[in-house]
Amino acid sequence: MPPQFTARRSFWLASIIVLGILGGAELMVRLVGVEPPVAPAIVARTVDVDVDFPFMRADPELFWSPRPGFRGAFLGHPVSIDALGLRGPEVAQPKPAGRRRLACFGDSITFGYGVGDEETYAAVLGRELEAAGVEVVNAGVTGYTTHQVRLLLRRLAPALQLDVATFCIGWNDASRRPVDDRTYARRIRAAAALDGLARHLHLYRAAKSLYLRSMMRRAEREWDTPPSQERVPAEQYRENLHAIVAECRRRGVQPVFLALPRRRRQGETPPLPAQAAVLAETAAELRVPLVDVGELGLTGHVGSNEAYFIDNLHLSVEGHRYLAERLAPSVSSAVQSPR
Repeated sequence: MPPQFTARRSFWLASIIVLGILGGAELMVRLVGVEPPVAPAIVARTVDVDVDFPFMRADPELFWSPRPGFRGAFLGHPVSIDALGLRGPEVAQPKPAGRRRLACFGDSITFGYGVGDEETYAAVLGRELEAAGVEVVNAGVTGYTTHQVRLLLRRLAPALQLDVATFCIGWNDASRRPVDDRTYARRIRAAAALDGLARHLHLYRAAKSLYLRSMMRRAEREWDTPPSQERVPAEQYRENLHAIVAECRRRGVQPVFLALPRRRRQGETPPLPAQAAVLAETAAELRVPLVDVGELGLTGHVGSNEAYFIDNLHLSVEGHRYLAERLAPSVSSAVQSPR
C-alpha cells in the first residue's frame, strides 16, 4: 500500500528539503569564501558626510565615533585619538587629585576639521587654563548632532569625572537627510537585533554584503537629491538640550552653551537655523551660560569674519584661537562656581 502523504508528513518533507538546500548553500558559501559586508562606517556617510574619515569607526549607538588609538593625518594635519575616543593626548583615569576637568563637546567645529591636534580651540583653551589647574579635553566629533552628543556625554561622563562641559552644537541638527536621527537610530537597533541572531551564518553574511553594496550604489545615485527631513528638528533639538543639561546636573557638571559660529562675508547676512533661537531660549529657560562667540557669529556685527574660517563653518587656526579667548572667562567662572 503506497504511503499516505498527510499534511503533517508533507510539512516535514518540505522542511527537510528546504533545510537541505539552505545547508548546501551555506556549505558552498563557506568553502568558496565571502567578502565581509561593507563597513557600516561607509554606510554612515550617506547619513552625514561624503568624506572618508580614516579616524572614524562604526558605532551601533552613536552611528559613528572616533577610532581609539588612531595616529595619522587628515587634510595634511596630525590627528590623534586617545583610548576614550577623544582627540588629543591620553586622559588620566581616574582624574588626578586637585585637578579640574573641562570637556568641549560638539561637532567638526569643536573636533577641529582642517587643523592639527594642538590648534583646536579645546587645545588652546587647555594651555590657557593649565596654570589654574584646569585640564581641557576635546570631545568634539565630526558630523554629530545633539542626538549623538547626548549619548556621548552619558558614555564619557563617568570616566572623565567632569567639572564643566561646553556644547557647541546645532548646524548638523539643521542639516537635511532622508530620515531624522531618531528614526535612523530605531532602524539601526532593529538591524542589530537581526544581525545578532544571524551573523554566524555565512549565507546571511553574503546576502547582507550584497544588500549593503546595492544600498551604497543607490545612495550614490540619489546623493544629489535634496532630502526634506532635518536630522534633528527644532523641537527634538530642544528636548536634546534639556536632556544634556539634566545629565550634566545629575552628575554635578556645570554645562555651558556656545552660540553657533559661521563665516560671514562682507555685506552678507546668512540665515540662522531655527535651532539657533531654540539654543538661546533653552539657555535662558534652564539658566545655562550662553557664550557669545563675538566676531565668529552672525548677529550684532558688521563686516567680514572670513579670516577666522576655512569654509562656511570650520574655523581656521586664528578662529580657534579667537574662540578660546572668548570662552576662557566664562569657563573659568564656571569651574570656580559651586554646582
